[in-house]
Amino acid sequence: MKSLLLSCALAAGTLGLFTGCAVDVPYSQTALNALQTREFDYAFDPTFDATVGALFDLGYTIRTSDKRGGFLSAVSQNGMVQIKLDQAGPKRTSVRVSTGFSGQTRVNIERIDEILNTIDRRLTTSNIPRNQ
Repeated sequence: MKSLLLSCALAAGTLGLFTGCAVDVPYSQTALNALQTREFDYAFDPTFDATVGALFDLGYTIRTSDKRGGFLSAVSQNGMVQIKLDQAGPKRTSVRVSTGFSGQTRVNIERIDEILNTIDRRLTTSNIPRNQ
């Protein structure tokens, strides 16, 4: 009986490995902030515009856009994102990206990095000088 239970447990564990079952990693609030947030040396308006462009570049459909409040939400086949932009200074903007899938908030580090890197690429390849 023990060997049957052990076999079943091993089979279930192996199946979980091959089906790509997601495991939520518990992050401290400090670690989560570090993963989700990046500051850009650009004013709020060009950073917001670059964020909208980055979402389109990555195949997202924007569901909510509130430039005045600094909030965007978007969806794609890969899940949903919520982005909060805050003016961190006269020529500096903080961008925080939260990800989710199937209506559940899930930290997807690769997706967050992809979005933040695309925003950075759009800003650095634009005609807007840094600190503008």
